[in-house]
Amino acid sequence: MLSAMSRVGWTMVRSTALKSTLSNHRATPSAARNLAKVQCRSYCSPIFDVETQEDFEDKVINSPSPVIVDFHADWCGPCKSLGPRLEEKVLSRGGEVRLAKINVDAAADIAMDYQVTAVPTVIAFKNGEPCERFQGAVPDEELDEFIENILGEE
Repeated sequence: MLSAMSRVGWTMVRSTALKSTLSNHRATPSAARNLAKVQCRSYCSPIFDVETQEDFEDKVINSPSPVIVDFHADWCGPCKSLGPRLEEKVLSRGGEVRLAKINVDAAADIAMDYQVTAVPTVIAFKNGEPCERFQGAVPDEELDEFIENILGEE
């Protein structure tokens, strides 16, 4: 077991190493661009995970563009088939629509708020409100129609 002094010393070493690493990254323009890309990937990507109610409100409810929310589970076979196809459809739209992925085992409270009783369940949000939904793994044609309906509604 570490003594209190050892823990303080280790914290200072980690803190100093972190500051040194950060200052080195800030020193070069390419490092700053790389850091910006990583941050943008987390916040600008059309496909993102939602793990908390705050995340959900920030990235789905307050989104200026329509958001498709995929409620899924790691153990769900149909989810594993639907997820990649849904991602492909969203990416092909060039940012017109975004995809939030919510693991119901990790964020059951959000799933309950929207009466998700089976997975996969997909709900579209526009202007912060749910506007369309479906359950189960649907064919590609239905996915296309679902996205068209979301983008066509005003």
